[in-house]
Amino acid sequence: MENVKIYVDFREKDSGVPLILSKLGVKVIYQNLTVGDYILPNDYAVERKNVEDFVSSMISGRLFNQAYRLVETYQNPIFLVEGNLQETLETFPKPRSIWGALTSLSIRYGVHIFFTANPNQTAELIKILANQAQEIKPIEPVLRERRKIKSLADHQLYVVSSLPGVGLKLADKMLRRFRSVRKIFQASKRELMLIEGLGKSKIEKICELLDSPYKPQPEKGYQKILDET
Repeated sequence: MENVKIYVDFREKDSGVPLILSKLGVKVIYQNLTVGDYILPNDYAVERKNVEDFVSSMISGRLFNQAYRLVETYQNPIFLVEGNLQETLETFPKPRSIWGALTSLSIRYGVHIFFTANPNQTAELIKILANQAQEIKPIEPVLRERRKIKSLADHQLYVVSSLPGVGLKLADKMLRRFRSVRKIFQASKRELMLIEGLGKSKIEKICELLDSPYKPQPEKGYQKILDET
């Protein structure tokens, strides 16, 4: 069988996982991925998080925003949590919230969840996942249809939570205050400062995004990258 090919986000280099994958015989191709960290054959995608990042993104609300984007983009979304989860559960003030986040990812979002102890285990698992995904014929019924946004409110949350530094919780606060997406986009910096959790730095980035002229980048489109597999 030909060596499996995996697209890897550039930001994963420092984790050491891509290097281990290469040593395991996997063909690693670095790309600037907008969603997911590892793109496997047949529309499988892995979002890797160490335990600390998992907890911090859960608190900020980024976790569910990332899960939403992963589910909307790929047919087979996977979250891989790396590190000592037991130690975190013993020291975290509200361990039940971690279990709640994990069950929400699985039950509400339909995300597969795996746990590893270190980068070596992570690389081994990703290779196994990629090899098995490569053997699956795309026509088999195991492939599910892409999930759709179910309501107008979901769509509004998705749009606002995509702003820089804004997760689902903060998006909900903004929509409750301004009542519509248009009013959020038209709000002044002073008005945005009234939202708890929306600091000066985030507001500057949001305004930069909304006000900057569009300049297309000469990079490959994301779908084109996937088509090459």
